[in-house]
Amino acid sequence: MKRLLLVTLLSATALFANAQVFNGLVKDAKTNLPLPYVNVGIIGKSVGTVTDSAGRYKINLAGHDADTLKLSMIGYVAQTYTVAGFVSANKQTILLQPSVTQLKEVKVTNKKWKEVILGNTSQSDNSNAGFANNRLGHEIGTVIKIKKSPTFLKKFNVHITNPPVYPVKLRLNFYTLKKGMPDQLLQNQNIYVDVLAGQKDIHVNLEPYNIYADDNFFASLEWIENSKGHGLMFTAYLSLFGSGAVIARETSQAAWEKEGIAGVAFNVLAEY
Repeated sequence: MKRLLLVTLLSATALFANAQVFNGLVKDAKTNLPLPYVNVGIIGKSVGTVTDSAGRYKINLAGHDADTLKLSMIGYVAQTYTVAGFVSANKQTILLQPSVTQLKEVKVTNKKWKEVILGNTSQSDNSNAGFANNRLGHEIGTVIKIKKSPTFLKKFNVHITNPPVYPVKLRLNFYTLKKGMPDQLLQNQNIYVDVLAGQKDIHVNLEPYNIYADDNFFASLEWIENSKGHGLMFTAYLSLFGSGAVIARETSQAAWEKEGIAGVAFNVLAEY
């Protein structure tokens, strides 16, 4: 009888554990089409992921009943749930509502704009920083200082120190800063970056996205699609007093953290 009870308890525990590994689907509430590359994760914790190209995701929520799960993506209203409520409701499909984005008003004058490169332009292969793994939602970046407001962002650049053997898909993000850490997104569109096998540099034309910065900002790259191989590294440089150190988060919705005293050599061609 005791043996039977033990087996029953073990079976129940296994079923509960499996129930915490949640498989879901995210769709556009208006079109009912799957939404790729949505950030799904527990706020402030290193538990998160990104939906695949078909809008599907898998996340382990075990031990986080009291925490908050967040689903978010540019162009849509974010949704949050307590993990306990989310699991008990068995929300297999989440519908995200498109958001109405108001474009930033920029006063255009007849002044002559000055072109400048902001950030670090090093292209050395001798030191590097970047993605040590290909965990979905892993995001790294650096603070870039502007010279005058408003600053129009024209082109993003970075050198790859270990060209990938297989293609990699990233998302380029720009944030405002709050107490020196990333805060609100500056752009109102997703900027996807496809890195090809053997590619040594990333150059992204930003002009179609109409991004203006009024103050220093944060530029980051985010790993959004599973890929063979491990990680991707960029040129790094020694950051004096850690003021330009790499800032990263492990996965979607995790807390941002400063890492060491090295900076990653992201730079932006801009006008002010």
